[in-house]
Formats: sequence, C-alpha cells, structure tokens
Amino acid sequence: MWLGVRVLAVLSFAALALAGCTAERPEQGAARHFVEIHVSQLDGYDGEVHCTRNPRAWFVEREATVYICAARRNDGDCDWFRVTDTSPAPRVKLDRRRGGCVLPL
Repeated sequence: MWLGVRVLAVLSFAALALAGCTAERPEQGAARHFVEIHVSQLDGYDGEVHCTRNPRAWFVEREATVYICAARRNDGDCDWFRVTDTSPAPRVKLDRRRGGCVLPL
C-alpha cells in the first residue's frame, strides 16, 4: 500500500513540474509572434512556430534577450529564426535552414 501512495505522490509531483514547464512566458510569446509575422510574408511556411524558453530562475540570474524559434516549412522540416531583443524593435533573422523542429532547451 505504501508503495502505491509513493508512486502516486511521485506522479503527482511530476505532473505539476511538467505543467509549470509548458507555460509560455510573455517574452517567449512575443518572439513567437514576431516570427509568425515574419514567415507569413514568405512562401513555404505553414505558420506553426515554437520558440526556446526563458531560463528558469534557479539556473540563470537574468532574462533571455535572444530566442531561437523553429518555423515549420510546408515540406515538414523547420527553419530556425533568431529573435534578438523583443522590445518594440525586434530583429528576426534566419539562423539555420532545415535545422529540424526540435529546439535546444
């Protein structure tokens, strides 16, 4: 019985930790939005974009100023775009063609 309670507690903790890791921060959302606008003006993209996260507070002491975003191409691969400074004048630049759709953490 105690083993079942422990397993349930570990699974509950893992679910809470995972839920906290999947929420998009405003800065990350802004970077994604800038890339969505950028690729909407280009041919060959389906509009799906996802970006790297902001570092977790216990690992890094300052906020990210550069995001890497993967924009899905019509052929199923992804190109990577670098978004620098998500303030009112962001810079979006192609970083890697066909870089894959899995981004670094």
